[in-house]
Order: sequence, then structure tokens, then C-alpha cells
Amino acid sequence: MSWAKTKRGGKPRTGLGKVREYLQEKKSGIVEEISSLTYVTKPRMPGDGLDPRVVSRSDPQSHIAEQYRSIRTNLSSLFPEPKPRAFLFTSALRGEGKSVTSANLGAVFADEMNKKVVLVDADMRKPSQQKIVGIEKSPGLSEILSGLAELDDVLGRVKFGNLSVILSGELPTKPSELLGSERMEDLLVRLKETFDYIIFDIAPILAVTDAGVLGKMLDGSILVVRAGKTQAVDVERAYSLLLEANANPIGSILTGVVTYIPYYLYRYRHMYSHNYYTT
Repeated sequence: MSWAKTKRGGKPRTGLGKVREYLQEKKSGIVEEISSLTYVTKPRMPGDGLDPRVVSRSDPQSHIAEQYRSIRTNLSSLFPEPKPRAFLFTSALRGEGKSVTSANLGAVFADEMNKKVVLVDADMRKPSQQKIVGIEKSPGLSEILSGLAELDDVLGRVKFGNLSVILSGELPTKPSELLGSERMEDLLVRLKETFDYIIFDIAPILAVTDAGVLGKMLDGSILVVRAGKTQAVDVERAYSLLLEANANPIGSILTGVVTYIPYYLYRYRHMYSHNYYTT
């Protein structure tokens, strides 16, 4: 399992050609390839706690957790001022891994000293974060945007250290209208006053317009793509929709990559991380 930045020049190495070319032209974006783990777990119920797929918390010494930290570092350091603070994770289609990826990135951002992070489940059509954090989804974002709940009450429901989570709430009839409303703009202002980073998990861009509606209010959008599943034409269309909506696609994460790690490198990583996290 490995990750790699986009190579400059030459032909793209995967079906992410359109995204890669755009990011290379911008000279400020990066593409990260990150492998994923498959966990065999029992069906999760409310109250079961944080999903073990959030490896940055459940297995912080793992190679996968280190790759998430690498993405955090790149997002924090490879962009000019002002650095992106509010961004969303979307995908072309469902099943790409955007919810688990956004939860892991939220956790590693929160692990930075004195960095407060909020993860918002803005997928008000088929939300997943309530399963990941093991808490009922309501009250949440939809109640805040509908004026049925206050932000402070919702923020107090789910918190893991410096990471706060706003769940989706009950599914509204018109999610796009809520995401594009003045209440959403007001909520962003308040979140930026309180948190260092705001991360949104939102519905796939090919299915609905939500990512485009919200993305134009944020610092950038990140497209999650699953290796061996997502078709190149879907990636290109997703990228084009984000661009057309002024959602500023700043990077892409490729999940489900399995590569060979030489034993000596694996052993070095294990020894280094073990010493780091036990001293």
C-alpha cells in the first residue's frame, strides 16, 4: 500500500487524467493516492462508539493513518495564504469512500496541537457519519438550517477531543435549497469563528447538485475516487461539474489502492511509529 503525488509532465498514470492535468496547470493542487483497509465488523448500532475504519484514531501507528497525516500536511502547507480552512469531500458516485475519508482527515487535523475541527455531515440524502460516530443523526444540520435547533445544542452532541461532529439531522425534502440558503452562509461564519478547520461530507456530485451549491461558498472541494471502480468518464464529469459550479476542486484522493511495501520499509515504519507513539 502506498501513496504518491502527481508527477509533473508526461502522461497521467490513471484515469484521473483530467483532474491531474487541471491540478498541474494550477501548480498549487496535489493529488494523493491513498490505500484503504477493509474491516470485518459486526453491524453497528447507536452507542457503539467510533467506527474502527477511522484508523487515525483506532490504529494511529498504521501505514494508512500516516498517509492521512501526509494529506493533512499537504493541505496545510502546499497552498499559499490564505490556506484552505473550509472544504468539502464529495465523489462521483456512492461507495467511493468519501465519508470514511472525511472522518479520518477530520481526526488527523484535530490531532494537531490547538487545532479545533468540525466535521459536518452535509449529505442530507443518504448520510453516513451517524454510523461512523455511533450516534443518532438528529438533531443535526437540517434542524439548524431549518431554524429548529441551535448550533450550540447540536455541537455538544458529538465530540472526540478537538474534533466536533455535526450530523445530518432528519432528511429534508429540499436539501439543495437549505445548503444554498442564507442560514448556511450564517452558519459558515459562525463555524469559522469557532474552528480552525471545517470539513463537509456531502452527496456525490453526479447524483445531485449539493456539492456545487455548497462548494462555491468554501475554500475548495476534494474529489474521492475509488481505484478499480470509478470510470474515467465519471471522474471527468464530476471534475467538470465542480469547476462549472465554481467549487474550486483543489485535489483528489484515490482510495482502494493496494501496493507492495518492502519488508525493510514496513519494519522501519513500524519501529519508527511505535517509538513515536509510545514515548
